[in-house]
Amino acid sequence: MGIGRRVPVGPQRNILGVPKQRPSHITLFVHDHLSGNDLVFKMKRSTQLRRLKIAYCDRKSVEFNCTRFAYDGVALISSRTPDEYDLETGDVIDAFPVPRGGGAP
Repeated sequence: MGIGRRVPVGPQRNILGVPKQRPSHITLFVHDHLSGNDLVFKMKRSTQLRRLKIAYCDRKSVEFNCTRFAYDGVALISSRTPDEYDLETGDVIDAFPVPRGGGAP
């Protein structure tokens, strides 16, 4: 017989059964569908995604309202955080240009 009680061990717990702490920062990739390039962003898990979107638009010199962002096909809301979408380090966010115009005279 072993000493002490048995504790569960898994991906969310360390060898002693204590829950693992998630890092406070996350590294995300934003894939630009026009150029095919990825931009890397490091941010806190508790920061609103609005800051990532603004930084992306500044780097690409595009207007904020002319780009849409999605993760796994779901549009990202600017006021939410990476934790609310269960984003992990290395996840890729897609950036799509919004078509403008199209009205006939």
